[in-house]
Amino acid sequence: MGDIIDFFFGNPFLIIILIGIVSSMLGRKKQSQQTDAPNGPPKKKWQEVMRELQGEMQGDQQQRPAPAPVRKAEQQAPQAAEIIDETKNEANKRIAELRRLQQKYDQERLYQKAKADNIASSISDHVSPVYRKGPSFGKKQLIDGIIMSEVLGPPRAKRSLQRSRR
Repeated sequence: MGDIIDFFFGNPFLIIILIGIVSSMLGRKKQSQQTDAPNGPPKKKWQEVMRELQGEMQGDQQQRPAPAPVRKAEQQAPQAAEIIDETKNEANKRIAELRRLQQKYDQERLYQKAKADNIASSISDHVSPVYRKGPSFGKKQLIDGIIMSEVLGPPRAKRSLQRSRR
């Protein structure tokens, strides 16, 4: 018996195969139990379901109170005309207010534009430090600058050795 256990522990691949076989057997057993016992209530035919729904609909109609009597069109006509007039008046007031706000906005925009144009005209390129043109160098001047930095810089012997090894 001890030799069999040592044989299994000596072969981990064999242990993996045995675990797979056992788990598949247990999985099949669970599947067979699930198919034997259905999860939901028994299914009804669609004719039975329709009969039940029709019975509920008829019961609801009997329980509902009768709708309130509708006013005659003669009584509603003057009220409808008053409501329409009030709605038109409110709409006209809103339109007038929007036009007034639009004019105010246009005036403010024109004022701001004139102010910006005035400021832009007072700034010129030769006066403003922002627009001052910086120095420009050509190719020859840049080469001469690099040479002069080598000449005027510290001696090569005093420079760090690590910096020159790149």
